[in-house]
Amino acid sequence: MESVTTHRKLIDIQTPAFEALQQEAARKNISLKRYIENLLDQEAAGIRLRQRELNPGVLRLLGSAIPKDRSIAEIDDDRLLYILSK
Repeated sequence: MESVTTHRKLIDIQTPAFEALQQEAARKNISLKRYIENLLDQEAAGIRLRQRELNPGVLRLLGSAIPKDRSIAEIDDDRLLYILSK
């Protein structure tokens, strides 16, 4: 079984946000602490996914594929245009 390291942080939450989070946690019948932890886990998973998609090595390759003397609109390779549009 994999050991998970946790980090404690003291944070300040504005009253309107706190009340909205508290109501949603109650609606889902879970503690506010667990609800906020779940939200942070979901956000972190999305961040990690976006970081993998923007791998610096891939971006370097794409950058080297763009002609220096032409605009992106002049590229004839449909696959490259599709990737650059993302």
